[in-house]
Amino acid sequence: MNIIDKRNSLASSSSRSYRRRAKSSIRNIAIHHSATTSGSAEAFARYHVNELGWPGIGYHYVVDKDGSISLCHDVEVVSYHVGNSNSYAVGICMVGDFRTQTLGEEQRQATLDLTRSLMSELNIPIDNVWGHMEFPGYEWKPCPSINMQTFRNWLSEEGTSMPGRPSPRPTYVAGARQRTVLSRGDQGDDVRALQERLDELNFHPGPIDGIYGSQTTDAVMRFQRAASITVDGIVGPETRENLRDFEGSGDQREHGSPTDEADDKEEMYQSESRRLLRFIRPMMRGEDVQIVQEKTGAVVDGVYGPETEESVRRFQREEDLTIDGIVGPQTWRALDRINTSTGYQRLLSVQTPYLQGNDVKRVQRALNVTTDGLYGPMTERAVRNFQRREGISVDGIVGPQTWRRLFN
Repeated sequence: MNIIDKRNSLASSSSRSYRRRAKSSIRNIAIHHSATTSGSAEAFARYHVNELGWPGIGYHYVVDKDGSISLCHDVEVVSYHVGNSNSYAVGICMVGDFRTQTLGEEQRQATLDLTRSLMSELNIPIDNVWGHMEFPGYEWKPCPSINMQTFRNWLSEEGTSMPGRPSPRPTYVAGARQRTVLSRGDQGDDVRALQERLDELNFHPGPIDGIYGSQTTDAVMRFQRAASITVDGIVGPETRENLRDFEGSGDQREHGSPTDEADDKEEMYQSESRRLLRFIRPMMRGEDVQIVQEKTGAVVDGVYGPETEESVRRFQREEDLTIDGIVGPQTWRALDRINTSTGYQRLLSVQTPYLQGNDVKRVQRALNVTTDGLYGPMTERAVRNFQRREGISVDGIVGPQTWRRLFN
């Protein structure tokens, strides 16, 4: 490997510094792309320090297109690249925008060699090598825009080719009038016009679909920071005026965003000793998976597959958590709140075969429907009617919230 030590030569803050950690606390390797067609460790460091106000560059390593590797930090440095998961992840960034570009062989091989070396040094298994979008809270972010299942296969054996990525389909919703203030959740022609302007200025809001989602919010925040105005992710009169008059250099923005810095939930992530569970291949297995399956109403086989992921999503929706199918610290805490003294045991929903048991009978008795212990369509319909009367989310699923309304 051609590793160039740049730890003491990159831009860094004179007033802020990253904290450090023990090597033993590192559990994951995070793979990124820069989301730019070109770039360098030097350019990324300048952007992260001068425009985002970070202590230094967010990545531990940057892999260039020619396969050269820039060492930016010791692995013990807790830099900003995956939000609240920063404390236990090492970040590798490949220069390139793999939404539109193809990962070259030299860069691919260098990234694989570096990842294998870190796995050996830090005792990290293949199933803990994740793409940026696989970390909790980042499902929306198209990074690193390569197939991570294929990447993990490459780590274990060479010769696998990169599959083509399908083009995303637009989900545009028309009909909104021009509004004075735009914020997350809005949809319409005015949102689409905002996205087109952000894209024109190289702030890349994701799909131009007229939907003000996470990627658009992130792009607005990056623009507001660049324009030296209030950073809140909301387009009001001040932001609109600056969007109209902004004269960018025309240069492409280096990758990095405010969302990669930890927030007030970081302590929760640091204190969580249980591993993060998610659907990857090879699939995760263990007693902790069984606990999750029992509490979310999934088939209890100890294997975190797509059915378990869907059960976790239903549970997260019921608990008003980020719906990403990942059992991270917030989801673990919500699962821990399930108290058997209340009688709640698991999330109940229509499945094949039908869920059955005394908890189903208890729900049926409370709803005055046939008490056969099978959670079928008639029970689901009764649950929906109850939820509608109670003014809570109508999904036909009995999670902790619906259970509390039924029995408390």
